[in-house]
Amino acid sequence: MIITKKTIKKTSMISAAAAIVFFIGAAFFYLLSPTLDYMIVIALAIGVIPPSIVSMLHNRWRTKIEKATPEFLRDLATASRTGIPLQVALEHASKRAYGPLTNELKILVAHMSWGMNFNEALDEFSDRIDLPLIKKATVLINEAGKHGGDLSDIFDSTAKYLDNINAWTIKRKQQTTPYVLIFYFSVFIFLFIIIIISNMMFAPLSHTASGSVSFIKPIISQAQSKRLFLHAALIESLFGGLIAGKINEDSFVDGLKHVAVLSLASGIAFYLFLH
Repeated sequence: MIITKKTIKKTSMISAAAAIVFFIGAAFFYLLSPTLDYMIVIALAIGVIPPSIVSMLHNRWRTKIEKATPEFLRDLATASRTGIPLQVALEHASKRAYGPLTNELKILVAHMSWGMNFNEALDEFSDRIDLPLIKKATVLINEAGKHGGDLSDIFDSTAKYLDNINAWTIKRKQQTTPYVLIFYFSVFIFLFIIIIISNMMFAPLSHTASGSVSFIKPIISQAQSKRLFLHAALIESLFGGLIAGKINEDSFVDGLKHVAVLSLASGIAFYLFLH
């Protein structure tokens, strides 16, 4: 099954609509109740968990495609050097184990058997998969082919180019992982500090203010402080998760999984320790 960016966009729109409907319904029943804060957490989870799951499936599918493509191009280069016609080489390649790329190659071969030339079938293949790396490879192959280049050299050079991009992507993720952990660490430290402050400062002050010493009055009540801190934790989880996804995987959509984890952790922490 192809999970493209269009699938992610459609899932995100449906999830956002479901989250808005849930929040409106929750506000109708819990508008003046502190329970509404936890309904916000659930609404946020409804809005971000489905697209984050679809995004992770898309990334897994994309990674398999991008890793298999250089090997596929090198096999085509070898076949071209031995004098095997391109369509025959593609038919043989469509029967090999390239992961999800194999099914796409079968469609490409079917289109060529219906009368498309190689360049047209390759363009359709690129549009159907809709991956930036595949689009770049398609442009390189088509442009080099138009100027009369040797197909074996074209396939080899494109495979090397894709290998370099894949290696750079892996290296970038490894180098930016510590920054993602910093966002997690900052949210968890914030939760820890808030729990300590609320239990050791706001709770005693609220009891003192309600007792015989009436001149000690907090600016806000304990319940108001809990709501304020929960909202702050959710805002930090939202923006921190999105930025973490942009830094590590170059996409805000890929940050939705971080938003889901951090927001749920915040809601659970407040429910267990500050409820």
